[in-house]
Amino acid sequence: MSEENNSNQEHGDNKPGKKKSPENFPIQEYRLVPADQGYDGYEEDEIDLIELAKTIWDNRKTIYRFVAVGVVLGVAVALLSPKEYVSNATLMPEYSTESQGGASSLLRQYGGLIGLSGGGTYNSASNAIRVDLYPKIVESLSFQDQLARQEFYFPDYDTTASIYQYYLEIQTPGVLGYIAQYTIGLPSTIIGVFKKEEELATSTAVSNDDEIVELSKNEMKVIESLRSRVSASLDEESGVVTVRAQMSDPKLAAHVARYTIQELTAYLTEYRTEKVLRDLEFIEEQLTKAEERFQEAQLALAEFRDSNQGNLTARARTEEQRLNSEYDIAFNLYNSLTQQYEEAKLKVQEETPVFKVLQPVQVPVNDEMSGGMVLIVFVMLSGIASIGWIFIRQFLALNPFKTDS
Repeated sequence: MSEENNSNQEHGDNKPGKKKSPENFPIQEYRLVPADQGYDGYEEDEIDLIELAKTIWDNRKTIYRFVAVGVVLGVAVALLSPKEYVSNATLMPEYSTESQGGASSLLRQYGGLIGLSGGGTYNSASNAIRVDLYPKIVESLSFQDQLARQEFYFPDYDTTASIYQYYLEIQTPGVLGYIAQYTIGLPSTIIGVFKKEEELATSTAVSNDDEIVELSKNEMKVIESLRSRVSASLDEESGVVTVRAQMSDPKLAAHVARYTIQELTAYLTEYRTEKVLRDLEFIEEQLTKAEERFQEAQLALAEFRDSNQGNLTARARTEEQRLNSEYDIAFNLYNSLTQQYEEAKLKVQEETPVFKVLQPVQVPVNDEMSGGMVLIVFVMLSGIASIGWIFIRQFLALNPFKTDS
């Protein structure tokens, strides 16, 4: 009984909802262990600069070998790499203003003295192209295609040809070009052999007009290369446009830069004056017709007067009045068109933009790729590579790879 009561008592104590006395909790013991105990095998990783310098000094012969190889490669690249020359020129464009130009002002002030009106008919609000669009114009496909079709003199080959012909037919890659072509670019070279006939077939189908430009793959590659070589940039603070041309010959670079400036200014001038030139051409045609009509009316009136001298009949007076009316109409029309023609010519002069070349095109003296800079870069890279190799070799020596037997 006592055992049953004890067991019942124990089970009763475990019933839910019954409070447990503090005596029923097991005794727990907590011990504070110092941080340095239990970590005898742990050592903090620290970089010993003295040991690092000693390691580099002990392996200085390896660094010398790497640097020597870097010097040889740097000299080889500096001597074998094709030279590139850059020619720059700065251009200050004309900024548009809301006020009219000097030609219109003179026409308003003194036009009445010579029988011309104030030019109100041609007071256009046309402005110049935004200056920040100049680089986009030079970069455009039509501009680059026109530049690539222009012929230049290439002193390296003593020939005159277009840029398309130079890059696709005349130019041969240098030593480094051949090495890259038959090492890194070997897959592309092999693929190019099989596609050569196809590319030649597509290159013959080239047509250019005002709205469609069709180029072959090889010509598009020339355009992409030319875009990186010939460009224009805008200095937003000063508003000065810089034209840059990079070529393999200094004089060639200067000629390409000059041609780029000429074509850019011609494009902008054509854009500004296209409307007024069309108006001028139309007025000139109408003026020619009006002049012919005036001469015919003048001649008809003179002939009538010569043939009817002393004839004072009513019919003769009526015919004379009719001829006089036709003469007056033809004269007024001719006079009015003459005034408009003079106004249109002044408007063309007013709309023609003015570009001031701040820094003219100069033949570059030094090439873009400096041999000393190439040598320094190769020496630095070889030094970094040698130090990396020293520590990699040391790491492999301390942690050899183990193979299962």
